Order: sequence, then structure tokens, then C-alpha cells
Amino acid sequence: MKNVIRPLGVAIVFFASGCSSDTARRTTYETLQNVRQQECLKTPSSDCGKRESYEDYQRKRKELGL
Repeated sequence: MKNVIRPLGVAIVFFASGCSSDTARRTTYETLQNVRQQECLKTPSSDCGKRESYEDYQRKRKELGL
């Protein structure tokens, strides 16, 4: 639970500091990817796979019309 609260706190600080919305979205996305990667690495039997870049994520969203 602490691993989730900390990234959310970082995201809130970025939103409150007045950074651009794209920067905030990118930071939030990358923070969540880091949390998922850390959780995956804790389970030795799981296949963590390759992390998707923010640019790839945005491209896929546009292709889906989101």
C-alpha cells in the first residue's frame, strides 16, 4: 500500500506545481509503470515483460480513439 501512496503523492505534487498536463500525465504513467515493474520483480515466477514507453502508449490510445 505504501508503494501506491508514494507515487500518488508525487503525482499530486506535480499537478499542484502547475506543470503542463502532458508532463503530469507522462510522470503519472511512468510512475505507475515503475510501481508495476517493482511489484512484478518481487514475484520470481512471473514474466514481467517489456515496459511500454509513454509515446507507444499515447500512439495506441490515438489508434483506439481514446
